[in-house]
Amino acid sequence: MMKKILCLLLAAVLCCTPVLAAPAPAHHVEAKAAILYELNTDTVLLEQDADMKLFPASTTKLMTALVALEYGNPDDIVTVTNEAIDGLYEMGSASYLLNNEQIAFMDLMRYLLIGSGNDAANALAIHVSGSIEGFVDLMNNRAKELGMTNTHFTNPHGLHNEDHYTTARDLLTLTIEVMKNETIAELVAQDEVVLPITNKHDRTTTKYTTNHLLSKKSTGEYYYEGAIGIKTGTTTPAGLCLVAGCVKGDYTYYSVVLGCEKAEGTSMQFAETIKLFNWGAASYSQQVMLSSSEPITTVPVRLADEKDTVVVRPAENITAMLPNTFETTDLDLEYTLAEDVVAPVAAGDVLGELTVRYEDKEYQLDLIAAESVERSTMLYVLDRVTAFFTGTTFKIIVASIVALIVILVVYAILINRKRAKRRKNRRR
Repeated sequence: MMKKILCLLLAAVLCCTPVLAAPAPAHHVEAKAAILYELNTDTVLLEQDADMKLFPASTTKLMTALVALEYGNPDDIVTVTNEAIDGLYEMGSASYLLNNEQIAFMDLMRYLLIGSGNDAANALAIHVSGSIEGFVDLMNNRAKELGMTNTHFTNPHGLHNEDHYTTARDLLTLTIEVMKNETIAELVAQDEVVLPITNKHDRTTTKYTTNHLLSKKSTGEYYYEGAIGIKTGTTTPAGLCLVAGCVKGDYTYYSVVLGCEKAEGTSMQFAETIKLFNWGAASYSQQVMLSSSEPITTVPVRLADEKDTVVVRPAENITAMLPNTFETTDLDLEYTLAEDVVAPVAAGDVLGELTVRYEDKEYQLDLIAAESVERSTMLYVLDRVTAFFTGTTFKIIVASIVALIVILVVYAILINRKRAKRRKNRRR
């Protein structure tokens, strides 16, 4: 059902949108896995194989940055060890840092997140934990804390390892967490980093962001207005990966695409992410799912003046991120009502409970009286009289009277018998 709705949305948008800004087909993203999320409404707008275990490549560095800041000291000076750079060049990963180089902790963080330095990842890991293995343990423990149940790390940089994997959904969970960190959020939004002069480098070096959504300095083809980061990743086994964020109007979108294939002349991870952002903005908006003024049903009211029912409505609005084609008829409503409602009823009195279901979400709220209902004095008096004569008190009184009469009758019979016996004895 969801796929059909999204397809209809796409068709409508394509009819009125220039070709270059056309949204991606909602039912398929050119990636092995994808997910699109809106932060302010906490809504997943699209997911495609979001729980498939895949290789994350350098998107791993988001966890590296989070753990490094949580366990390390940003004011430290880090001494790069040979272990941090050993083997990186042989694995096809250029290494800027040199053995025994001294560099500020935060400069390594900038290099890690903006220039995607694998050597920076190792250097931070060793500095924080004493070893890469110890740091990886911290990464995996943090993943468990965040509920990333389909994730396992073997290194802090993301170079390929068969036992190093995650999912689009888990990366979204990580993204939401790391973007709460103001330091990380600021770094991933920058398009370049200038690495300073050190004891091993006699001139500054500029590293440019690998996230082309942020920059016009290369071709500018994928620059995206409102982009706020956050991290790329590429290896041959992982394919082209991108975790991205953007702000459009009142909405903040996070997306994850994993396993995009290389296409001649097109960086698919950026192209597909742009399509996702455009589609989300064109297809969804925050709307009132169910208004508090919407009449749901009526409830019978006893002893009412001029009317014998009252309309009930939701106690409050339900607001959610919804398809622009949404209709209230798409909702599944279920309610329970109070029994034996008696006037007077005040507007706002709770008279039931409403359950609203839409797709995979469920909302519960009170049903309240839409208006006041006055009590009829005549009906109230009659009810009290009827209640008295049918009530327990009246039954007790009647039973007591009957019992007293019985006692009196029995007593009278006994007295009469006694008198008759006396008269008989006298005659004798």
